[in-house]
Amino acid sequence: MTVRILSPEEEDVILDVGCGDGYQISHILSYSSRTVGIDLSRARLAKARKKLDGADLVRASSEKIPFRQRAFDKVMCLELLEHLKNPALTLQQIESVLKEAGTLVVSVPFREQIVTTECVHCGKPTPLWGHIQRFDEKKLASFLPRNLKIINWIYTGTVIAAYPLFSFLPTSLWKLVDDVSRVLPGMKPSWLVSKIRKG
Repeated sequence: MTVRILSPEEEDVILDVGCGDGYQISHILSYSSRTVGIDLSRARLAKARKKLDGADLVRASSEKIPFRQRAFDKVMCLELLEHLKNPALTLQQIESVLKEAGTLVVSVPFREQIVTTECVHCGKPTPLWGHIQRFDEKKLASFLPRNLKIINWIYTGTVIAAYPLFSFLPTSLWKLVDDVSRVLPGMKPSWLVSKIRKG
């Protein structure tokens, strides 16, 4: 889905913010060889380097992206903002490195119920999966710099398709599970994906 929304082309310079182990980049490289990923996790970047050939991977924070202004034609920021105390700062950094009329694709959990559990070490409430932000359309839009405009919203994923068992399936099979589960009574989308344009 990200490839379809982002519409990468060979000449595009693309950035994946919070690239993790490089799953999304692996789908983009066949369209554009000029793809860069940043992540804070050394371990996840090490996994990405083993699987990716042709992508530049940099250990960096989304709150201080180490590239010049307007360096990228397109940017992905998928499943990251819900982990951040200050999503607006990351989106400001993205706006800075995105070219005029460039495209940004953002995905976040949709109307997720934030669940906390007691930390076994310190006894403090700890959010499951590290999710500390709850998003809907209005909340996501409130974090965007003025120069970033939402083009459209896409609602995807279901509770069933989000179950960890299905995350190991090939994308085509995961999409089949997702499509089938959507027709079940009471099933609601789990992710909000937005296509955003600069300028």
